[in-house]
Amino acid sequence: MGLRKRAAATVVTLIAAFLLPLAAQAPAQAAATAWTPGISPLHDGEWVMRDIPGGDQADSWLKNCARASGIACVSVGQGDGKQSIFHLYKCGTRSLSNFIDALSVLNNQTGGAEVRFTGPNVGTYRAPANPNVIWKFPNAATYDFNTMSVC
Repeated sequence: MGLRKRAAATVVTLIAAFLLPLAAQAPAQAAATAWTPGISPLHDGEWVMRDIPGGDQADSWLKNCARASGIACVSVGQGDGKQSIFHLYKCGTRSLSNFIDALSVLNNQTGGAEVRFTGPNVGTYRAPANPNVIWKFPNAATYDFNTMSVC
């Protein structure tokens, strides 16, 4: 093999050795941009479903979640285009973590119960009971919310 061919082969090998590890890191870095929203406490019989596709599909899951009377369902973004949906029924105040964007609520509670979100800078936002309305909240407010009350 000639000197030029060997030099070219060496350059290709060095480039591959440098670029392949960088390409392998890209999916891991993309996945690291997601977060896990949380509501605490979740009581017995309450649950969360993760990795629900966003948009209209999330709304369909939200409607399915809140079919039963007395249930409030909360859908919030995970930062990767997917949603976490919480199925809640027990009254009380809860702490929120990683509530960043795409917050929606379908409140099918009875007796005029509300779902209320509160943040130190934005005050209180309400989602009155109405099984036919999906309440959507602005991202700036969602990011500020640190507590939620059900009932």
